[in-house]
Amino acid sequence: MLLLSSRILENDVGDEARLDLLEKLRERNFVSLIRSMRLKFYEMLTEDQNRAHEMEQMVAGLFDSEQRRDYVQGDLFFFNDYLLFLIFEDQAGRTSRIRAGVVYEPQTAEPLRKLNYFCQTISLCLAGNESDDGTLEDGNQLTTWRQDPSSFHKGFMRFVAKQDADTLSTIACRENSRERVRAAKVLEDDYARLFLRRAREAYAEGYALESQVDETTKPSEFTVNELLDTRLLRRELLVSCRKTGHTLFNLPSADALAVITISQATCSVCGASIADEKIEEILSPTQLSSVLLEDAAWLVNRLHTIFRQLGISESEIAIEPPAGDGEARLLASVCGELFLVVMRDGDLTPALARRAINAKIETEARHLVIVVTGAVHNEARMNLLRFSKQVERVGNDFEMIVAEGVSVAEAELRRAFERASARVLTEQLCELDSSLGVSVACLIRTKFEMLRNAESSSHMLQLPLTAKDDRPTRLLT
Repeated sequence: MLLLSSRILENDVGDEARLDLLEKLRERNFVSLIRSMRLKFYEMLTEDQNRAHEMEQMVAGLFDSEQRRDYVQGDLFFFNDYLLFLIFEDQAGRTSRIRAGVVYEPQTAEPLRKLNYFCQTISLCLAGNESDDGTLEDGNQLTTWRQDPSSFHKGFMRFVAKQDADTLSTIACRENSRERVRAAKVLEDDYARLFLRRAREAYAEGYALESQVDETTKPSEFTVNELLDTRLLRRELLVSCRKTGHTLFNLPSADALAVITISQATCSVCGASIADEKIEEILSPTQLSSVLLEDAAWLVNRLHTIFRQLGISESEIAIEPPAGDGEARLLASVCGELFLVVMRDGDLTPALARRAINAKIETEARHLVIVVTGAVHNEARMNLLRFSKQVERVGNDFEMIVAEGVSVAEAELRRAFERASARVLTEQLCELDSSLGVSVACLIRTKFEMLRNAESSSHMLQLPLTAKDDRPTRLLT
């Protein structure tokens, strides 16, 4: 998936000044694709490299008078794992402006810093008066650049405004906790959650729970050790009276039991020595397991982790604090489009469907994703389909996804993000299609796809096959 971010500068730049700006950017190692392609073409026509720039000026003048549009509408600047773009936007009745942006992959390092540096370089080139240290002499570097207003959403701002700022910050730090991320991944298994709930019930009643809930409930890729390793369970010693069966102690370890037995403590009911009472090892649920099982907290963490792994920054994700009804909501801006995720560790009921629809209307999200771990009730499904058709009838672009399980949700979100990314790229860069002669969005996606294929091939070349005999290990080709 490709991500995009842009900045706006209110500045009216004429066609001649645009060519001058591209030349100054080239001198600073920002080589433009469209202009370089045109210059190469002029060089082939004139058979003289020195006259290519002269022909460029003449064609630009004819272009303005005959085509009734600017010769330079923008340009692209390709780099290893990202690209920068520059578009000159002519607004009727208003001052023209410059839009600069970056298109990058989730693994690209510091893309916004690269964009800010690009914007600063454009400011230096437009100012024309540069100090020795490469900054503007008046000290104003990026003060006139602002974030692209198309990336702001009133629905997202309303959603965030309803939450306390400190609460949102606390939630963000909590969901990024490595301990919670590992534990939530384990809880994706249905049996793990069932086992923990049974363990909580058994612990509250004061009896031991076997590692198997019953004969029909078999673990799927699950062991008690996984729950112990992720600190969802801990081992304890349960000391109970042999005569009455009531609980005497819950001890954290054998050492704690040794301290009590050495003290020659006796049962307050039957008077027997503690060492002679019933002692058994039990699995006790931790506080972490209790927290994650309440209000679909583990589900929130899993979806938050998926969003972050797909490259969505923390500032573009907002999580609603739990309301105690077993549901949770997450809102994220992906490539400028809002995704509302409604989650519940249970069934998709008609009531949940109604609340999800209300949340979609309130946030004005373009995408509604409902993630549940249980069954989808037919009435709820019909209500959601009816609402989707109503939205489409009034001409609004809307996508609804119902996912049963985290793995299904991850696959559906990945595809939805890809579609949103492709649509936004086309909308943002279609102005350059006529200048380049092909779809710029298609060109960019193809370029990054080739880079990914090249990296994959390079990685495969470094993976040796396992030799099962004395023959030398071969490399994959």
